[in-house]
Formats: sequence, structure tokens, C-alpha cells
Amino acid sequence: MKPEIRQEPAHGGRLDSARLAGAGALDLFSAVGRPLRPVVALARKTAALRPRFGQGVAADRRIDEDADAPWFWRSFVVLVLVPVAASFVYFHILASDQFVSEMRFAVRGTTESLPGSDALAASGIGMLAALNVNQDAFILADYIKSQKIIDDLSKEIDLRAIFSRPGADFLARFDPSQSPEDFLRFWRKAVDPVVEIASGIVTVRVRTFVREDSVRLAAAIRARCDAVINDLLDRMRGDMIARGEAEVKVAMDRLAVKRASLEGFRNTRMSIDPLASAHSLGDTITDLRRDLVGVEVNLASARDSLGADALRIKMLESDRGLLSSQIAALEAKVTGTGANAATAAAALADYDRLDVEKDLAEKRVQLAERLLDNARTDGNRRHIYLVSIEDPTTPESSLFPRRGGEILSILIAALTIWSVIALTVSGVRDHAR
Repeated sequence: MKPEIRQEPAHGGRLDSARLAGAGALDLFSAVGRPLRPVVALARKTAALRPRFGQGVAADRRIDEDADAPWFWRSFVVLVLVPVAASFVYFHILASDQFVSEMRFAVRGTTESLPGSDALAASGIGMLAALNVNQDAFILADYIKSQKIIDDLSKEIDLRAIFSRPGADFLARFDPSQSPEDFLRFWRKAVDPVVEIASGIVTVRVRTFVREDSVRLAAAIRARCDAVINDLLDRMRGDMIARGEAEVKVAMDRLAVKRASLEGFRNTRMSIDPLASAHSLGDTITDLRRDLVGVEVNLASARDSLGADALRIKMLESDRGLLSSQIAALEAKVTGTGANAATAAAALADYDRLDVEKDLAEKRVQLAERLLDNARTDGNRRHIYLVSIEDPTTPESSLFPRRGGEILSILIAALTIWSVIALTVSGVRDHAR
């Protein structure tokens, strides 16, 4: 029996070739991927370690934050909580109550007006005129803040004892062992005068540790202001009268000098009134000239009717010569010609000058006396006085210290300082990391 021979179809051979080709490709991929296996394994390990690395950084950050937390809270306690707690304890337990007594008054009366004050007011800058009118109020305000009022009040009231009472807290009261300059600074904080420019009203606030002390001290300040105003008025009147009397004295002294000069001139010249003597000489000369004219007329008539050797002609010629010589002598005395110059015209000029100076000195004395009378009248008409608007008030409750406001201010300041320090330190530490 012959073996049976099978013939495969044509497409079966192609299938086997495809299988052989696929097996070769797998073998090629296996051959190429084998060297890359270590790289892939390292990548897988790196990917597996990456979450662990991020967790480590976060953990380190949490560790640093945990390390900064104690310092942060300690600084907050030291810089904020402690000062606020201390201020709370001081203001609500230790701080003493301070009572304020207030009074108001105005200075009224006739005062010196600023020149042109009406024009200033019309131009819109009348504040300058108001300042001048209220100058007495500003004088009192400066006096209340000065060492002078402390010295004046110390004669009646023990001011240091008022502001250094044993019951007051040690921070608010005054230390009696301190200097007068320190007490003046303390006084200016305890006594506050304020002047309203528009109305000229003076408001004075007095702050002490006891109600009665505030009222008593305010009343004493008011009394001292009354005394100062009266002294100011008396001084103003006295200055006006003193200036007037000084002007009168100067004018009288000058008049005495001029009179003495004129009297010395008269004694030297042996003439009471040289000018009147000159006028008298002028009148005499006029009369002599009239007589001389008559003699010459008679002499001319005699020569026409008589001979040259006639006695009448000789007598008339003698009269004419006598009159001419008298006239010449008198004119020499008046005009000061020739040797008589020092005793005539020069004497008249000196006398006239001295007489005019005397007259001027007398008029100046009269003017000074008139000004003195006006000063006395004006001084008597001038009045300055205080008008009480509000008497010293008796405080019912303490206005100082303002506990809530002071504590709030300390809290804000402490938070500000702590915030600046905390931000600065945090920035420095972050920069160092």
C-alpha cells in the first residue's frame, strides 16, 4: 500500500511564514529591551521616592514653624499682653482720680485800638485788630502760665502740697523735692488757660486730685487775675502821667535856660529892651530930620533976603550943623556903623534871637502842660476790668485719667511695635534659610 501524500493549500504556507515573522519580531523587541531594563527600574524607583521627598520638605517646614511658634507667642505676651495688663492694673487700681474745675471770664474796658483797624476789618484781615483788642486777655493767659503767679499764689496757698498729696498715685503726683523749674512744667500741665481770639474769652481749667482743691485754686487764680488787671491799669495811668510830667519838666528847664541867657544879655548891654530902645532912637531921628528940614527951609529964605554975613544966617547954619551931627550920631547907634557896630546892629540881632528862643520855650511849656492835662483826663477815663462769665465749677466726677482711651492707646502702640518686630525677625529668618 502506498503512502498517501497530502498537498497543503497555498494560503497555509503563507500563514506559517507570517507566524515565523511575528516570532522574529518578538525576539527583536526582547533583545532591544533587555539593556533598557535597569533604566526603567531606576525611573520606577525615582517615581516611587518623589512623594516621599515632598513629604520630607513639608515635614521640615512644619518642624521650622513649630520651632518659631514659641518665640512668636512669647514675644506677643511680652510686648502686648504684659503692657496692656500693666496699664489695666494701673489705671483701674492704682491711678488716682483727677478733678477739673473750669471758669470763664473776659477782659473788658477801653483799650488802645490798632491804627487802621477799621480798614483792616473791611479788607478781611481784621484778625490783626482783634488780636490787638484782646491783648489784655493774652497778657492774663501768659501770666497764668508764668512763674510769677506761682510765686504770688504760694504766699496764700501751699501749691506743692496740693499737687503732692500722699493719697495720689506716684506717677501722677508731683515730687516736692524737685526744682522750681520742674514744678513750673507740672503747673502748666495742671492749669490750662485758653483764649478765644474772636471773643476774647479766657477759659481756665484747673486739675487736682481733690474737688475742693480744684475749686479753691481756680478762685485764687481769678483773684490774682483781678489784681494783675488793676496793677496794669494803674501802671498804664502812671506811665501816661509820668511821660507828661517829664515833658513839662524838660520844657521848663529849657525855658529857664533861655530866660537866663536873655537876662545875661540885658545885664551885659545895660539895656532892658534893646529893640524898644532902637525904636525910640528911630523916632528921635525922625523928629530931628523934620527939624533939620525946617532949618534948611528957613536958611534958604534968609539967604534970599539977607546978606551972607547976617546973624540970622549964621545961627541957622549953626542949628543945621548941630542937627546933622545929632542925626548922624543917632543913626550910628541904630545901624552900628563905624566903631559902634558891636553895640548896635549885632546887639539887636542877638537880642532878637534870644527873645524868639524864649518865646518858643514858653510855647513848648504850654503845649507840654496841655498834654499832661490830657493824659490825666485820658487816664481817668480809661478802665479795664474782668467780666465773670462762669464761676469756678465744682466737679461731680473725675475727668482724668481717661482709662479706656489710655488703655486703648497703649494696646494700639504695643500691637504696632510687636508687629514691626515680628515681621522683621521673620523676614531675617526666612532669608537665612
